[in-house]
Amino acid sequence: MSVLVTGFNGKVGKEVARKLKKQNFSFTCGVRNVEKAVKRFGEEFSFVELDFSNPETFAAALEGIDQVFLIYPPGDKMEFGKFLKVIKERGVQHIVYLSVKDVQYLPFIHHFKNEKLIKKLGVPYTFIRAGYFMQNLQDFLGQEIKENKRIFVPAGKGKTSFVDTRDLAEVALKAFLNPKEFRNTSPVITGEKALDFYEVAEIMTAILGERIKYANPSVKEFKSYMVSKGEKEDFVNVVVGIHFPTKLGLAKGVTADIEKITKSKPIPLEQYVKDYQEKWLMDEND
Repeated sequence: MSVLVTGFNGKVGKEVARKLKKQNFSFTCGVRNVEKAVKRFGEEFSFVELDFSNPETFAAALEGIDQVFLIYPPGDKMEFGKFLKVIKERGVQHIVYLSVKDVQYLPFIHHFKNEKLIKKLGVPYTFIRAGYFMQNLQDFLGQEIKENKRIFVPAGKGKTSFVDTRDLAEVALKAFLNPKEFRNTSPVITGEKALDFYEVAEIMTAILGERIKYANPSVKEFKSYMVSKGEKEDFVNVVVGIHFPTKLGLAKGVTADIEKITKSKPIPLEQYVKDYQEKWLMDEND
């Protein structure tokens, strides 16, 4: 069984590739720029060209592929529906799609529509419905934490179910190893407890040894500041949307699905911060 890993350059795809590599699983990683990926990673991973805005890359990327780790790609003019059709035509036997927690109640997000498209396709699927990524703290929140010692995001006082992307990758691995067991299932993967961003700031302060504050800006303040820094308004709106359920108190639910699947407790936020603490500490070159 061979897997195509999409979203390799994102927070989850690369972790999935690492898990598959440790298991000596046959897989390849679909990227837009193979030359750039090879230059960065050498022979550590196998790459094939896959550009979701260019259907001409689809068939070759899926050649000899039995299972796909599928992430909805960012960007404009994505031919996601056409890619699904080629998946069907090429005889792929299992799609593991990274979705979001509570997607069934969020008809305005693309994951809601994509799950329906995949179900309609008739290819066996596993929807990994994920909570809020811990890795967001080193992604679009990372620069503010490092430079200004604050978590600057409009999430209010709401709690959210933080999950480490390494845990999501472990669930994906289990699904690839046991496709029949995971056939047409939708596990909801969260951390063991929900936290608000004030609590996150306290945890980071204790571990990093530097005072981190949660600014709790309004949506208006957040948009104005981010746009003034040069961020694109579309991206800023996406970030606002990600945190809207938290602000409304809708993101605090947790499940035990990951423990049932992996037989292990989910990675706690404290461990995540310890593992990646250098991401937020100023160094001599800053």
